[in-house]
Amino acid sequence: MPQVLPHYISYSLYVLEINVRASVVLGFVGAGGVGLILNQQLNFFNYGNVSLIIIMTFVVVTLIDMVSIRLRERIV
Repeated sequence: MPQVLPHYISYSLYVLEINVRASVVLGFVGAGGVGLILNQQLNFFNYGNVSLIIIMTFVVVTLIDMVSIRLRERIV
């Protein structure tokens, strides 16, 4: 188990990161969630809100990546 743990954590956080990105894309095409809000704000020409949604999505994905790196460094 100790040999697999860093890879398991890394993979789990990678899947979480992919799911965050996919939720934005799926919502943008009408499946709900953050992407739906993004699409609505674009339709209302609320570019301030659009930029905030994009920046926050980027921040969340970056934080997940940073946590993944820190955990892998700590475990290995």
